[in-house]
Formats: sequence, C-alpha cells, structure tokens
Amino acid sequence: MAVSSRARALYQRIADKIRSDIADGTLGPGARLPTEAEIAAEWETTRSTAVQGLRVLVNEGLIVSDRPRGYFVRSRRPMVYRPQAEFMKRPLSPEMDSFLDQMAQEGREAGQHIEVSVVVPSQEVRRRLQLADGELVAVRRRVRFIDGVPYNTNDSHFPLDLVQGSEIMSPDDIARGANVVLAELGYEQVRALDEIQVRMPTPDESDRLQLGPGTPVGVHLCTGYTEEGRPVRVVTNVLPGDRHVITYERSKPKLSANPTIRPAVESDLETVVNLWGHAASWLRELGTEQWQYPPRAERIAENIAAGECWIVEDEGAPVATVTVDEHADPDFWSPDEAADSALYVHRMVVRRDVSGLELGSALLDWASTRAAEQGKQWLRLDAWRDNTDLQAYYANRAFTHVRTVDVAGRGSGALFQRPAGRTRNVGPKLTETPAH
Repeated sequence: MAVSSRARALYQRIADKIRSDIADGTLGPGARLPTEAEIAAEWETTRSTAVQGLRVLVNEGLIVSDRPRGYFVRSRRPMVYRPQAEFMKRPLSPEMDSFLDQMAQEGREAGQHIEVSVVVPSQEVRRRLQLADGELVAVRRRVRFIDGVPYNTNDSHFPLDLVQGSEIMSPDDIARGANVVLAELGYEQVRALDEIQVRMPTPDESDRLQLGPGTPVGVHLCTGYTEEGRPVRVVTNVLPGDRHVITYERSKPKLSANPTIRPAVESDLETVVNLWGHAASWLRELGTEQWQYPPRAERIAENIAAGECWIVEDEGAPVATVTVDEHADPDFWSPDEAADSALYVHRMVVRRDVSGLELGSALLDWASTRAAEQGKQWLRLDAWRDNTDLQAYYANRAFTHVRTVDVAGRGSGALFQRPAGRTRNVGPKLTETPAH
C-alpha cells in the first residue's frame, strides 16, 4: 500500500506534539498548556492555526478549555467497571449498594440519583424482553456520581406485570439488590447475555453525564434470564470512555455440565495407558510407591475387549477412566468373599486438571448403580496399603474398610466395600453413551 508523502498540516503537527507530551507524561493530568499566543509564537504561525490544533485535542477528549484560564490536560481517574460482579453476593448494608461500597474502598466519595417511571419500552428493550405491543416496563434510571462528577448511568427495565407493587417501583436504593427482589418474586436470574458497544453519546446521554466534546461512551447492555429462559431484566449502562476501565475476569471451567461415560474400544488403549501414566507421575511427585511400574497394557487391552474398561469424556476430551469387573483378586479376597455377588473397581484415574470437582465420586456412584442394576450385593475395591489419603478418600465416600492384607510383592491390599446401589449424589452427573 502506498504511503502518502504529503506533509501533515501545521495544526495537525501542533496537535501531534502536545498529544505526545501528554502520552509520555511531560504534560500530566491537570497541567496547564501554553496559551494560544505562546503556541503560535513557538511554531511561528498564526493564533488561529494554534487554536485549530488545540481544538483537535479538545475533540479527542485529551484537553479541556476553561476560559479565560486556558487549556488543561484532562484529569482522568477512571472507575473500574466489573460487569461480572452482577451475580456476586451483595452486602446487606442499608447505607450502600455495591457501587457505593466499591468507591468507599477506593477512598472516593460516591452518590447516586434514582428515578422510577412506567414507560413504553424502546424497540431495543421490547425485543430483548420479548414483550408484546402495548406492554409497559418499569424503568429505574440511575445516575452515579464520584467526587461530584456524574460517572455513568444505569437504567434497568423490567416487565411491569412482574414488578408492579414491589420495591423495584420505589425510587430508593435497594440494599440487597434488584436481582434479589426479582428472585423473591419468583423470577431469579441465573444467566445473562452481555453486549458491549462503543459509540458517541446521544444528546440525552451527554446531558445526563455532562460530557465534553470528543468523549465516546461504552454501552453495556445486559439481559437477564430465568432458569426457564424468560428475559426479566434489561440494563443499559452508559460508561464515558474517559472515566472507566472495563475489567472482565474470565476462567475456563474445569468441567462442563455434561460429561459422558462410554465403554473403551480397541483404539482407546493408548488413551487409557496415558491416563494411567499421568496419574502415576503425579503419585510419584507425592512420594508414594503406588503404580510406580510400567502400565500393564496387555491387561488393559483384555479389559477393553471384555467391555469392562470405561472412559469419561468432557466435550470430546478424555478426562477419566475406570475398570469395573467381576474379578475378585485371589491375593486379597477370600474364597467365601469371592463367592459374593459383587463388582470390583480397578484403575480409577481422574486427570489432575479436573481434580477437586468430585468426578471420582461420580464415577463411584455410577459403578454402584451399575452393580445394583446387575443384581450385585457389593461394590468393592482394593487400595494401596501406604496411601492413607486414598484410603480416607474411600472411607469418606461411604466405603467400609474390610481389612488390610499384606501380600509379598503387592503394594495394594487395603480392602473396601459399600452396598451396591448406594450413591452420594455428589459431583457431576455422568451420561452413559455407546462406544464410538
């Protein structure tokens, strides 16, 4: 792409120089700029050219004109705006809402002005609330102030038939939050759709927020939905660009809401071996001898062929494995016990990046249910003898310690069982699917 070699106009170069001085801190917030006459003299130009350059910066929102005192670098002390804070627990302080509390923590004086009215909704609000023609909304219009300056507006719209007669209709702060009032009315919001636009303000927004020239706004539109998918609240937050930093904190869920469990197939052998090796490495870091030997791939392959090895997947990725069979290890279980009707759990592995979510508990519940469906009396397992944490894990999940057997050459031998069909209903619900 060709670059123009035409020199920038002088007023633009004047603006460039002052803009650069603001950016590098030479001119700090509140600093007074040279006068129009001083700028004209420095650049050997006319006063009107100097004024033209200064107007560029005024329109960009970098400086303000305060006649007759002169031009000053706009002071910016932005408020940190956190959209994700909406569903956080609210303090029950009658003196402050979350906004006032946040500003007090930052050492700033905050206030707000609230108006409530019943209006015909705009097309934008009607569409988001899925209202029919003629339906009205209650709107809580709020201007929030920091240190006496209007910082943002927060207009919350509710279907009138949902909130008529409630605290939402009063122009006072609701200490516990409008979301809680909606929940008390039977319309709890469990999810929200956030939309963010950046544009120049409307005349009404400029007036409410006392915006100077060249100040863009961010508009955060939030639509709240109930568990049934009904939209019950639309909030429009208007955030002047020179007064806000929009901050999102995001984290990737360790596990989705719909993990599945399926029988392993021949091509899954490497996956199961890798999961086992992953667990062995973690155990080695803990200083235990458990599973510190090469994986017995031939035995795993036999379990797969017999339909006894299972894989848990989350969004298509393998995150756990377990083997469930009718094999009572003769080194551990007596002939009489082996004659009992039971299923035995082996090689239960949960990947470490999904640990702490009770996926192991869910696997044990699944195996217990499977045992009951097959008419078994017990769900059994043998645990490593010197891994007391693992033994406590099973004891805390309704398993009874039968005894510990010390067999030469075997590290396992702590025997546990619980009645088939017993579940704790802890952890994610596993959906069983066919083999791939």
